Amino acid sequence: MAKTIVPVKLHEKLAVTIKEIRQNGMGMAFLEGRPDYPIYLADAMLGEEVEIDIIQVDKYSAYGKILTWVKESTGRKNQNRQYLIEAGTAPLVNWAYANQKEFKQQIVEKNFYDAGLEVTVVNPITMDTTPTYYRNKTVVPLKWQDGQLLSGFYQRGSHHLVPMEDYYVNDARVDEVIVIVREILAKRGVSAYDPDQEEGAIRYVMVRRGYYSQQLMVVLVTNEKNLPDEAGLVADIVEALPDLTSLILNFAPKKDYVQLSANNRVLFGQATIEDTLLGKKFLIGPNSFYQVNPVMTEKLYQKAADLADLKPTDVVVDAYAGIGTIGISVADRVKEVIGVEVVPGAVMDAKKNLALNQIDNASYIERDAPDQFEDWQKQGIQPDVVFVDPPRRGLTPKLIEKTAEMGPDRVVYVSCNPVTAARDVALFKDLSYEVKGPVVPVDQFPQTAHIETITVLQKRED
Repeated sequence: MAKTIVPVKLHEKLAVTIKEIRQNGMGMAFLEGRPDYPIYLADAMLGEEVEIDIIQVDKYSAYGKILTWVKESTGRKNQNRQYLIEAGTAPLVNWAYANQKEFKQQIVEKNFYDAGLEVTVVNPITMDTTPTYYRNKTVVPLKWQDGQLLSGFYQRGSHHLVPMEDYYVNDARVDEVIVIVREILAKRGVSAYDPDQEEGAIRYVMVRRGYYSQQLMVVLVTNEKNLPDEAGLVADIVEALPDLTSLILNFAPKKDYVQLSANNRVLFGQATIEDTLLGKKFLIGPNSFYQVNPVMTEKLYQKAADLADLKPTDVVVDAYAGIGTIGISVADRVKEVIGVEVVPGAVMDAKKNLALNQIDNASYIERDAPDQFEDWQKQGIQPDVVFVDPPRRGLTPKLIEKTAEMGPDRVVYVSCNPVTAARDVALFKDLSYEVKGPVVPVDQFPQTAHIETITVLQKRED
């Protein structure tokens, strides 16, 4: 077998030009004559000329670290927060926001084009005034290291925790709370999970904060069922956080390989916090799926509802319903909302949210959506509009098929991943649905490479 010849060496210094930016915001450069061998570079912009150090090599590609910028992009706006680049939490932090928006629009256009779809992609709906400090939730690892209890991020491929206190994309109060809770845990000498020793109590601290209510939830995610002197620990945290609404212990042992489990125990206050979205109230628990950028979520759902062209006579299906945010937000504009969600806790939350908002024309069912769609079709239910808002993996072919068989007039596809959105829209096109109007990107995650999209599909009259 012929030996593979790798064209670069570890720690080789090179001068390269950034030829492409990947979907995840990573730059790509190529050696002359080797367009098949990409070199990936963080904190790069298109067209920049840089000097690099090769830090990782395999037979298919290499990773480099930029040492100097020989020629910078005019869109570079350095924020002097390189730790965010190292963490991967804000890969576009040094891009001017106008360049972030342009890049995200181009990514959506490319994904739909690659899926064989001729669509118009309009300028993204954006967070122009303050595209920072927007996340209402964060989950941060803790570790005792060099005699200190640290919060921050693990370096890629290692068990070394790099300290971080200003995440730049979190609500500033959320970052403050992480530090306060960490210092209380440190003062009390509470153990933290050590991935090398595979033991220790605290794995993560999660903080959620209501944007309108300003109610605060702190979740101690633990590897052990109980913490030492819990009463004293709770008293210290309550005293230090006057805005605390909910303090919860989430028992999620590392061996279960989940970040948070469904095993929650209230240590202080309520089991949930409350916030408002488009004038509706929502109860939010530790495990609730609730969009993390409240300002842009309102824009996202309002735009989705407007594009759906809702009528007072419409029957609406809310699939992948979560705690009912989309369905509840449009209930007063339509005849009926019927929602389906496979996660039991989310369905319970959705029903509580219906009661909280005194909505009597909506209902939620705990079931896998394709199976429920099949039953609704057998019952003769033909919705006018189906909203889908799936996770990043997108829709299953079965759900797309069952949606088309129900025959709704419009399908409104809200997506957090333009790759899977384009793939799924192409499948809908094969089942007599056409894209109606432009695809609308919505920037829920400034400083990152993520972009949401809204696509409306109209049933063809064959």
